Amino acid sequence: MYIYTMLLHLFKMSRPVNIVIAMVTLSIGYYLLSAMPTQDMGISWTTLVLQTLGFACAIGFANIQNDIWDLETDRVNRPERPLVTGKVPMGVAKISWIVLLVLGIACGIAESLITETGFTSAVFFVLLTVLLVAYNKWLKHIPLLKNMTVALMCATPLFLCLFYPTGLRETETFSLGLADKIGYLYPAMLFAFLLTTAREIYKDLEDETGDLKAGIMTFPLIAGSDVARRLAGLITLFCWALLPLPVVQGFYPTMFLIVAGAIITPCVALIIVFAHKRNYRRSQKLVKVAMFAGLVALLVSC
Repeated sequence: MYIYTMLLHLFKMSRPVNIVIAMVTLSIGYYLLSAMPTQDMGISWTTLVLQTLGFACAIGFANIQNDIWDLETDRVNRPERPLVTGKVPMGVAKISWIVLLVLGIACGIAESLITETGFTSAVFFVLLTVLLVAYNKWLKHIPLLKNMTVALMCATPLFLCLFYPTGLRETETFSLGLADKIGYLYPAMLFAFLLTTAREIYKDLEDETGDLKAGIMTFPLIAGSDVARRLAGLITLFCWALLPLPVVQGFYPTMFLIVAGAIITPCVALIIVFAHKRNYRRSQKLVKVAMFAGLVALLVSC
């Protein structure tokens, strides 16, 4: 029973919701490019499975490593977390993030070797690992840059879709151009980047007390909580205002705007309301709901 409980809490440390969002984002990226295994000239199931597992391992190792290095801060901001409560021993957590790091890179290398489509996946997961470690070690201590770095990392599944050689599995006579790929993927990248930036600012607002005690200078601590709250709200509203853009440009059908608008509009309103009430944890969760709703709108309408 103890081992089962420990493994369950270790699993929670990996942030399974974030892993699911990354997996869905990767699949939708390939879907937008008509490159899913079920589509003509799509990638192989091997590619999709290994890349999905690679992202799961990468996100898992980064979050467990982050909890280890943020232990003192979490004693104030997140006293319920497994390392703080002792539900997961520190030694187990350290071994886990190292194993997941190795497995993430191994998935990229395996995909490159098995599918013989070049070393795009291998290089990508090595660079992603370097970025994740750099964030946990240094970048998260730089105000605002840390927020944008996390936002960039949330869009990385789409970057992999962008640079992966889709359309080359069966024949070399067809290849979707980079400009075409950008047209289909940039709206999703932009929305993910903006919403994640807003979510990370709300997270910093929630963690002000612990960050100040730990000597971590975040944007709210430097600019003030009111300025940070307004900036997060403006970014969220700007993202909402951009929803018609890919439809006007002809990349997405009108149905996307109808579905996304119907789901995301109330989310945005509630995000602003809860942030105004200083309920930043609720605002964060609603931003995740808005992001997932946007992905569902893409899947349903495109």
